[in-house]
Amino acid sequence: MKKRIGITCSEELKDGKYIHFINQDYIDAIKRGGGVPVLLPIVSSKDIDTQLSMLDGLVVIGGCDVNPLIYHQNPLPLLGETDYPRDCYEIALIQKAAQKKIPMLGICRGLQVINVAFGGNLFQDLSYAPQKVFLHAQKERREYGSHSIHIKDDSFLYDIFQDEAIVNSFHHQAIDQLGEGLQIVAYSDDQIIEAIEHEFLPVWAVQFHPESMSATNHQMQDIFNQFIKKC
Repeated sequence: MKKRIGITCSEELKDGKYIHFINQDYIDAIKRGGGVPVLLPIVSSKDIDTQLSMLDGLVVIGGCDVNPLIYHQNPLPLLGETDYPRDCYEIALIQKAAQKKIPMLGICRGLQVINVAFGGNLFQDLSYAPQKVFLHAQKERREYGSHSIHIKDDSFLYDIFQDEAIVNSFHHQAIDQLGEGLQIVAYSDDQIIEAIEHEFLPVWAVQFHPESMSATNHQMQDIFNQFIKKC
C-alpha cells in the first residue's frame, strides 16, 4: 500500500468566495516519492480527527503570514496578509497529529506555523531580527537556489546533504523563539533558522521550498522520499 500523505491548502478570495488551492510541485514531489497526495481543506476542529484517520503522513505547506495574535503579539507595520481561520485550523491539525505521532513535514510557512503550534513565536519581518540579514525573498527562479545553509550532524537533512546545501528562499518571516521540544538543525550565514525537528516526535520542517527544486534536484526530492519512508 502506498502511503497517504495529507497536504494542507492555501486560500484565496476570488469572485467573493474563498477557494482552496495548492502548487502542483507539492503533489508531484509526493507522487515521485511513492506517496498518494490527499488535499486537506479547512474543516471544523471536530472533523480534524476524521481527516487524520485517513493519513499516514502530513505536509504543511507555504503561504501567508501567521496572525501574531496567536503568539500573543500585536501586528507590526511590515506584517503581510494573514488568514486567521487557516491558522486556527492548521495549529489544531498539527497539535492533534503530534498527539497521534503522525509524521509531519513543514515547508516555509509550514515550519513557522509548526513552531507556533508548539508554543514558539516569529519575527513578523526579518528586519525586526536583531542581526543584519540578507535577502531571503529571492529574485531568482523558484527551481534554483539563492543562498547556503549549514546543517547539523545527526539531523534529517545531514544524511541527504551532509553539512551544507544551497537552497531557494521565499520568506520575509522567520522563527524567533523556538517552540517546546523543537531544535534547530540548519541555519543560514546570517543565523536565520532554516530547518528544525522535534526531539522525539516525527516532526521535521524546512524554511525553504524543496518541492520547487525537486524535479531537477535529486537531493531536494530525497527530502520527500525519506519523509514518506518514515510515514
